[in-house]
Amino acid sequence: MIQELDQTDLRILRLLQENCKLTTKELAAAINLSTTPTFERQRKLERMGIIKGYVAVLDADLMERGFMVYCNVSMSKINRSIAEQFSQEVQTWAEVSECYNVSGQGDYMLKVCVSSMKQYQEFVLNRIGAFPHIAHIQSVFVMGTLKHIYGIPV
Repeated sequence: MIQELDQTDLRILRLLQENCKLTTKELAAAINLSTTPTFERQRKLERMGIIKGYVAVLDADLMERGFMVYCNVSMSKINRSIAEQFSQEVQTWAEVSECYNVSGQGDYMLKVCVSSMKQYQEFVLNRIGAFPHIAHIQSVFVMGTLKHIYGIPV
């Protein structure tokens, strides 16, 4: 799909990743196009599914969700039914902002954002611990963030 994109499309994507609140007029000025073709290019990128949506980036600390833990979860056994069940269950856990099916240490890696160690303990006991087939949980606590970008390299 990347072959269908030209340098102007890529520039639009870079600019929108930096600030998705840019108006069409501001975006057009930044890429040296008029507003109509800029609007059409942005809508084309949305229709193609390259732009999946627009979000506000919140401050986790101010939202009292700044205690971040990467939690590796290993299942005691895994099959399609268990994987689908876990996938459905994790969707209901508000504390989990990201969940990946991974290889290596564990079957899943969850990014958990809570307010404190106590809240994380409650999450482990009441959410993960209540799910059948969990064999092992390994927690990695984030002590500081050195780099965090919200987009992907374009």
